[in-house]
Amino acid sequence: MIQTKHTPGCQGSEIDWMQATDLNLRIDAKEFRYLHCAHCGLIRLENVPDNMGDYYPSDYYAIPTIEQLAIIAKANPFKIDTIQRYKTQGSLLEIGPAYGVFSFQAKQAGFEVDVIEMDERCCNYLSQVVGVNVTCSDSPHDAMSTLRSHDVIALWHVIEHLPNPWALICAAAENLKPDGVLVMAAPNPQAWQFHIMGKLWPHLDAPRHLYLLPAEALTEYAKTLGLERIHFSTTDSDAKQWNRFGWCRLLMNRVRGKWISRLAFVLGAVLSVFMAPFESSDPKGSAYTLVFRKINQTPVSK
Repeated sequence: MIQTKHTPGCQGSEIDWMQATDLNLRIDAKEFRYLHCAHCGLIRLENVPDNMGDYYPSDYYAIPTIEQLAIIAKANPFKIDTIQRYKTQGSLLEIGPAYGVFSFQAKQAGFEVDVIEMDERCCNYLSQVVGVNVTCSDSPHDAMSTLRSHDVIALWHVIEHLPNPWALICAAAENLKPDGVLVMAAPNPQAWQFHIMGKLWPHLDAPRHLYLLPAEALTEYAKTLGLERIHFSTTDSDAKQWNRFGWCRLLMNRVRGKWISRLAFVLGAVLSVFMAPFESSDPKGSAYTLVFRKINQTPVSK
């Protein structure tokens, strides 16, 4: 049985806070209970389903051709641009790359790329088509102990899916080379959208998102592991994309049928333009990007 974990070191009490259903994929109508800690701000799923695999259907990832992958990568330079602000070469580990848009970008930019991925189809594609070094595992913090050290570790909207994000951050701190960087992006529980949408917020994504992790809680924990925060944003191009997705998906989740869903998508995109001023300052965007630098070699706490 999968159990989520409270923020290490937090003495705050958690309360039953919200019940939500799978609105995005509508796998079933089961209700999922989220706990909230007012002290650290953590939100975590209490009743993680034993059949979690059922909530990731076979078409969860649509595998592209290499030509399609190259087009997608060229159209979305944000991630590799972010990395290259801090590192331009060396060894790079991506955790949870899916079919590997960022891994493809990193390889093209000259990085030596390793990945840890749990989806077997994606693992085969990453190895055979993208051409990166693949470790197929559903326990990335354990898998990291078998890998070389890295100059960069990247988690793009992955950490919220993992049962124990704290163990992963600890493993990343241990794996990073001195002066290495850890880059994370995740849904932002301080988002303006979440404040007004509540359990309807598409980025809650019950039950696939086991956590909504406050950036400050991650920052404080990372500090105990010798990781210094050097960048934080909820207003970058990635966040703006997720803002737009939130409005589109909110409307799409209220309707059924192919054509009316397309109309809802268009209306959501229009609505996002009008709502943009309310989401244009930190920390109100729907997602954050965090960058940490390793400032000592040995973590002091787990």
